[in-house]
Amino acid sequence: MVFSQEQRAKIVKADPSRKADIGGVAKEIGAMWRGLTDAQKASYKGKTRKGKKTKTKAKAVPATRKAGKRRLLNPYMAFFKANYSRVAKNHPGGAAQVAKEIGKLWAKQK
Repeated sequence: MVFSQEQRAKIVKADPSRKADIGGVAKEIGAMWRGLTDAQKASYKGKTRKGKKTKTKAKAVPATRKAGKRRLLNPYMAFFKANYSRVAKNHPGGAAQVAKEIGKLWAKQK
């Protein structure tokens, strides 16, 4: 990915009209990648692994879910949560069966 990003930037900088030619540029980058030696490829693969490690650390706390803030449940999910244990006692067939029965109860309410 690092190799591709670097080469795409160079190709588009050299000829800005190729910015929209995604497929053509990708084929050219693929040919360039196949022309590299194993040692050259290994250096790019190492850069990619390092980048993945830093990205996973950055994603540890998503911006949408900060310390205890949660979105409200939609009406169906609130109904589902409120009725699950009661329906599960009467339908021991598993989660799928319970979900079907709760869906039937929901449809009756409307």
